[in-house]
Amino acid sequence: MRTFLLTPDDGSRIEHDPGQFMTFRIETDAGKIERCYTISSSAARDGGIEITVKRQSGAGSEQLHTSLCRGARIEALGPSGRFGPAAWPGDAYALIAAGSGVTPMLSILRTAADRGIDIDAVLIQVAPQTADLIAAAETDALARRLPNLVVVRLTTREARSTRLDAGTLMRIVPDLARRTVLCCGPQGFMAMVRAATRAAGVPPERYGEESFDFSSPEAEVAPSMETPVRSVTFAKSGQVFSCAETSTILSAVKQAGLPLPSSCARGMCGTCKTFKHSGEVTMSHDGGIRQREIDRGFILPCVSRPLTDIVLDC
Repeated sequence: MRTFLLTPDDGSRIEHDPGQFMTFRIETDAGKIERCYTISSSAARDGGIEITVKRQSGAGSEQLHTSLCRGARIEALGPSGRFGPAAWPGDAYALIAAGSGVTPMLSILRTAADRGIDIDAVLIQVAPQTADLIAAAETDALARRLPNLVVVRLTTREARSTRLDAGTLMRIVPDLARRTVLCCGPQGFMAMVRAATRAAGVPPERYGEESFDFSSPEAEVAPSMETPVRSVTFAKSGQVFSCAETSTILSAVKQAGLPLPSSCARGMCGTCKTFKHSGEVTMSHDGGIRQREIDRGFILPCVSRPLTDIVLDC
């Protein structure tokens, strides 16, 4: 695990809400790839942002750990995302994280401490072993700075391990129903927490989640002979390609071999956000675009399917 301090070339301040993430374009032997990493530093501090990255096999984190050194340059987009108190306001919180999912929670708590906000929060941090718990010493220090912060750590692969389930969650946070719940971790972990919080009486409008697992985007439905096919035009380049109504515009873009920045392919990160000059689409996103942006004509091609011919500002 490494933490990287990143500062803009022009020395400007990166304005962000705690819980947001950045999308990075990383050079690899196979070309550029895009990966999302949560800002783990306080939103109240100047001097750049920090991301905390676990080294894993495969493209992305491996390149950051081996090639991102002092003075190196990396292209970044954002901040993006709707996760944290700004997007999910509440009087009290349950912050539930597994593994690297603790990084947005660190930003939330660091920001509260720096701004003198006496946040009422229970942080539940889950990891396989004690050695895998990220920033454990700092969360203890934050608990000393924030009198209404309670930190609970659970390990799942040690003697006397305790797995987080609905019963354990209710024992740890008996007043869960009155709290706003923010959860970050793998898909299976979040599904369990989501079900447990609903069973405890937490309404959907007080439950937010962010995933760092973008490995399973929504499956494409294979078009049949009867499936309507629409044309998609890139207004700036003049390029035109076809997209079936059952396919996402992003998948059609890739099939046509055209460039369009993207990352999660789930409507979460907002990297592919594009202005739509004309046409109608169906779009089911997961927080990567705000309603006011939709009202202005923006779409997320990764989760948008055409109902008519489309013209995009590309």
